[in-house]
Amino acid sequence: MKNHFIFVESNTTGTGMLALKKAQALGYRPIFFTNKPERYIGLEETGTEVVLADTNSIDLLKQTIEKTIDMKKVAGILTTSDFYLETAAHLAAEYGLPGNTPNAIRTCRDKVATRLHLAEAGIGQPKFMIVRSIADADNVAEKVGLPCIVKPADDSGSNLVRLCYTLDEIYEMINEILSVEKNVRGQDTAQTVLIEEYVEGPEVSVEMLGCQGEMSCIGITQKSLTGIPYFVEYRHLFPAPLPLDTSKEIMMTVEKALKYVGMTNGATHTEVKLTAQGSKIVEINPRLAGGMIPELIRHSTGIDMVEKQILSALGKLKLPKFNYQYSTGIQFLVSEKEGVLADIKGREEIQNLPGIEAIKINAKIGDHVYLPRNAYHRLGYIMAKGDAYEQTQSRLDHALDKLSFVVHSDQYTSSHL
Repeated sequence: MKNHFIFVESNTTGTGMLALKKAQALGYRPIFFTNKPERYIGLEETGTEVVLADTNSIDLLKQTIEKTIDMKKVAGILTTSDFYLETAAHLAAEYGLPGNTPNAIRTCRDKVATRLHLAEAGIGQPKFMIVRSIADADNVAEKVGLPCIVKPADDSGSNLVRLCYTLDEIYEMINEILSVEKNVRGQDTAQTVLIEEYVEGPEVSVEMLGCQGEMSCIGITQKSLTGIPYFVEYRHLFPAPLPLDTSKEIMMTVEKALKYVGMTNGATHTEVKLTAQGSKIVEINPRLAGGMIPELIRHSTGIDMVEKQILSALGKLKLPKFNYQYSTGIQFLVSEKEGVLADIKGREEIQNLPGIEAIKINAKIGDHVYLPRNAYHRLGYIMAKGDAYEQTQSRLDHALDKLSFVVHSDQYTSSHL
């Protein structure tokens, strides 16, 4: 009987631990392979069997898996971490389990490959340059324009993504990105930089489900950013309040892009800029949305995206029918200064406010906190629900006004994650 479900690592800022519990609720035995269990807050509480493995080597990971489990009992393989999507796809393909092809996952994960594929298909996207040394950045002002966005080709969580206004800032970021030989998970980096046109306009993300090539748009999420010149997702609202014709154009653009890169199954999370010239794709994430967006969707529509992604990995997904019952939103919490967290005020009061679904603060008194430069610098979140967009927005604003972090400056210095 195939009742085992393999998870290879997880994300740390989203629904990874929920996925383990959901697999159990569906009647499967999740087995979690990781090289660092202490990375995951709440892992022990899930009751999941945890196996230490070198998850950065497919060959070594396979050896550990095959020593641990009879593969005839494995029904599916999944990860909720960007850094292990290719690994999970390779394993699923090798063991004959459902999933997307490794090539499709690689095309999405490698932002250079994504750009080249979209250009070939004539799909809207920012102008871009591929840089592997400072010399490759010649004529950047003429080719891409200033200001522009400089980012790694293969990182996650908006890490080392910066809006640059001058050539000196561009060269500084190129050197910083190329100096990073290992990512936060200890994997070799691509040593490649993307320089992209800075596109003015609102940003949204498009949450899709695929089943054997048939696509269904579950909804569009409105995104707000903070930390400029860095890009940290600060607030999400679902569904985004967009005109019907705008929504249709966005969905058509994303569906065309997904088909062209070869994504056929499961959840995708595609970031899009809305411009006067139409939708422009920022990036395609071949996975479930992070940042608790699946929870917003569940509260808004009743659709459990975590469950759907697991069912997709099992080959049992049926595309759902739904309607929007509520507006939902999440406010991420960040510090307004760098230093040591001395106190958190207002948490208890917020829990009793109307429409507040959850408040979670991961930071602890005594932690060193930062001005936000990437998703790892977020301190927690507040989630709210309302009958309409305006009510949800107001409830998040009201809750945020009541919360404060008391941060004391010190002489602590360290590299940012």
